[in-house]
Amino acid sequence: MQQNHHIYVIIVTYNAMQWIDKCIGSLQHSTVPLQVVVIDNGSTDETTAYIRTHYPDVTLLSQTQNLGFGQGNNVGIRYALAQGATHLLLLNQDAWIEPDMVQQLLPYDNGNSLLSPIHLTGEGDRLDKNFKEHALMRANHFAQLVDDWATGKTHKYATYEINAACWLLPAKIIREIGGFNPMFFHYAEDINYLHRLHYHHKGVYFVPQAKAYHDRANIAQKPLNEQYMYQQMVLRMININDSWCVANARKWRFALSILRAAIRQRQCSYLPMLSNALKRIGRITQEAKTNRYTQQQIASHWI
Repeated sequence: MQQNHHIYVIIVTYNAMQWIDKCIGSLQHSTVPLQVVVIDNGSTDETTAYIRTHYPDVTLLSQTQNLGFGQGNNVGIRYALAQGATHLLLLNQDAWIEPDMVQQLLPYDNGNSLLSPIHLTGEGDRLDKNFKEHALMRANHFAQLVDDWATGKTHKYATYEINAACWLLPAKIIREIGGFNPMFFHYAEDINYLHRLHYHHKGVYFVPQAKAYHDRANIAQKPLNEQYMYQQMVLRMININDSWCVANARKWRFALSILRAAIRQRQCSYLPMLSNALKRIGRITQEAKTNRYTQQQIASHWI
């Protein structure tokens, strides 16, 4: 294994007390040295005071306002790159890693790909539902993966989508396609980033021998709301893997699916939310076009 890795872990926190010890504690036991950077988005609990007291080696960048997940990560990424980071490990506040996770990922690093461990639940007894449905089941060679897993073979497996609970990114990728898109505040920004990775011919892989845990089984499911509708339509509009015409068709198809759900479920409350989301979408048409152009260029956007 190469010895010149400078890996910075970026964690965005907001009222993270219930996970801090598992999250940061797991990084202290990593078999590969890690520099930890926490960007706190204005926690109102004891998160920042606890980190300062119990984890003095952690770089804590406290924000005066909630920047959201993507822009909070961008603050940390910007800092890490300035310190000479060769790799960025993006880790959710409610996630933690096995001691050898980074060690298991690094042999598969080619400098041009996102690498991820498999994501288990917080209990560690099964795969995270999102990871199973989106990363595992959409792996390019799923049948081969099953055979390899059964026989104990070690590989990395290409897939289309892995949520950003635990991503290892080479700094080279950040410098070529940038940080998270400011058109997203919270949720969908990782899917947009994956769209950009695929457009720019970057790899997206997971390594089954590497393991992380994501504790979200007990988080209450949020009801459908206007912000979700809006962000999902933005996601479709600015997907640079689609033409402008196709992207807009996908936006309207999503809006139609919400309308159908409102009728089928007799949820009249969906209608004003959808109407408001569509009005907001109408006001950002030019911004969306400009954003699409920006995403297509090679540069360290938004960092």
